[in-house]
Amino acid sequence: MTATTTAPGTYDAIVVGAGAGGGTAARVLTARGRRVAVLEKGPLPVADDFLPYDELHFHTHKTLIPHRDTDPNIYMSGPGQDRPTPVERWWNVNMAGGATNVWDANVPRYTEEDFRVLDHLHDVPPDADMVNWPWTYRQFEPWFERAEYEWGVSGRARQSPAQEPIRAGYDYVMPPLRPHAAVPFLTEAFGRAGMRPYLGPRAINSRVYDGRPACSFCGYNQFFGCGLNSRASALNTVLQRALATGRCDLLTGHCVTRLVHEDGRVRGVMYRTEPGGPERFLGASQVLVSVQTIESARLFLVSEVPDPSRLIGHYLTYHTHGSAEVTLPLQPVWTGDGAQQPSTAIGSLQLRDLYVVDDPATPVTKAGKFSVYDPYTCVPPVRLVKGAALGPGRSGLWGEDLYTYLEELRHQGGAYFSFTGEALSLYDNRVELDPDVTDPWGMPAARIWYRHHAYDLAAARYAIDRVVRVMGDAGGELRGYDVPGAENPGYGHVQGTLRAGTDPGTSVLDENCQSHTVSGLYVLDCAFMPTAGASNPTLTLLANAYRVCEQLPDPG
Repeated sequence: MTATTTAPGTYDAIVVGAGAGGGTAARVLTARGRRVAVLEKGPLPVADDFLPYDELHFHTHKTLIPHRDTDPNIYMSGPGQDRPTPVERWWNVNMAGGATNVWDANVPRYTEEDFRVLDHLHDVPPDADMVNWPWTYRQFEPWFERAEYEWGVSGRARQSPAQEPIRAGYDYVMPPLRPHAAVPFLTEAFGRAGMRPYLGPRAINSRVYDGRPACSFCGYNQFFGCGLNSRASALNTVLQRALATGRCDLLTGHCVTRLVHEDGRVRGVMYRTEPGGPERFLGASQVLVSVQTIESARLFLVSEVPDPSRLIGHYLTYHTHGSAEVTLPLQPVWTGDGAQQPSTAIGSLQLRDLYVVDDPATPVTKAGKFSVYDPYTCVPPVRLVKGAALGPGRSGLWGEDLYTYLEELRHQGGAYFSFTGEALSLYDNRVELDPDVTDPWGMPAARIWYRHHAYDLAAARYAIDRVVRVMGDAGGELRGYDVPGAENPGYGHVQGTLRAGTDPGTSVLDENCQSHTVSGLYVLDCAFMPTAGASNPTLTLLANAYRVCEQLPDPG
C-alpha cells in the first residue's frame, strides 16, 4: 500500500479524512468507477509502527493523538463555563486509518430504540431537543450487514432477547472471540436476575479472515495499534480495496484548511502540506468530510458554510458513561483450561437488558448497555495499577493495599462493567472557533461547551447500581465505582454538531447527509447523528457511509 504525496490529476470526488467514514467512501466510490482523492493530515503507518507494545509510549504518553500543549481543544469549564481549559483531542489519531488504528473494535448496531428514540424516551425534559432519526433500523439493516462483512466482524446472532435484532438466516462472518473464564459465572448470575448477556460483536478476527490472522490475545487492544492486523482498521480493509482499483490517490500529509464553495455549490478544498506552508487548491464537484464530529464542525465553521438556522456546531453529544468493578471471591479466575485464558483488553460480554427501562421507581426509560471485561486480563500492567481500588473512595493504592488488590485479581474472578448510555441533546452543548488559540496548521482551535443533562447522570447511576446489585447478590464485592459528573471535557464517543434531517430549519444536513446550503458537500462521520444513541457508534457510522456513497449521484 502506498500513499501519493502530490495530486496527479482531476477527481470526481474529494474525501477529507482517511478514517472509518473516509476509507469506506473511497471503497464504495472507486468500486462505482469514480476517481477519488483522499486527503489525510497524518502519515501512512505500517503495522510495525505499533511495535513493540510500549504501554508508557502509546497509552500513558498518548503519542498517537495530538498533544494537549500544542494542538488542543479548548473546553469551557467551571460552574459558569467561563474558564478556557486546554484538553486533549480524544481519539483524533492523525494518520491514515484514523482512530480505527487504536480502537476497541466494539461494533454493536444502533437499533430502533436509537432511530425512534422518542418512542422509548418518555417525558423528555423541556430543555432537551430529542428527535427521531429520518431513517429506520430496517432501512439501515442491509448497510449494517455490508459493513460487518467488509470489515470482518466476529460474533454470533440471536444469543439473547436483548441483543440487536438480526434477520433470520443471517450471522456474522466469524464466530465470537474466545471468552474469558468468568463468562459462564457472570451469565448465570445475570440470568437469575432476568438478564441475558451475550458475546459481543467485534471487528477482530477470531480466525483467519480476509487475509488477516486471528487475534493472538496479546493483551494490548484499546489505545494500541495491532501489530498483526488481526483487528480491522480502515487501512487494512476498505482503503486497501480502494487503492487496489487504481482509481484512488491517498494524499498523506495534506491538511484540509478550508472547504471552497460558491453560489451554493462546493468547488473543492484548500490544503497545506506542512504547517506554515502555502495553501493550495484541489477541485472536485463532490466533497465528503469525515474527520471526527468536532473536527467536521470546526471545518464547516472555518469555511463559513452558510448557516441560516444557526445550527452548525450545536447539539454536540458525548455518551454518558461510568463503570463498576467487582471481585468474586467464590469464583476462581482460572479454570481447568487456564492455560487458554485470553490475555486481552477485549470485553467478552455485552449486557443490553437496560437499553430500555421499565421501572416505576425511576424516571429513566432509556439507559444504555455495558461492555463487561475481566479486570485481570483486560488491561496492561501500568493501566491496571493506576486504576487499582479496594472500594469506592479507596483508589490510588500503594504498598500492602496494592499487593492485596493484585493478589485478588490473580486468584479471584471479577468483572469490570463499562457503561455507554444515552445523552440528551442540548442546543448549548456546542463547538465554536476559539478566538485565541490556533493549531499548528494555522486553524482556530475548537472551543467546546459541554455539560451533561441531569437525565444522563441519572441513567448512568441507575444502570450501574442495577449491575452492582446483581453482582452483590452473586457474592461479589465492590472494588471500583465511577459515575460521571455534569462536566465532561471530552470522550471517545462524539456525535451531533451537524445534524441530519428533512427540515433545513432544524438540521444542517439532509437525509442523504448533504449540506442543506452547499450542494455536493457531504458529511460521513458521527456529526450527522441527530441524537447520541446508546451504543458504540462506529458501525452505524460505517453503515451510513455505505448508504450515502452507494446512492451518491453522478458528479457534475
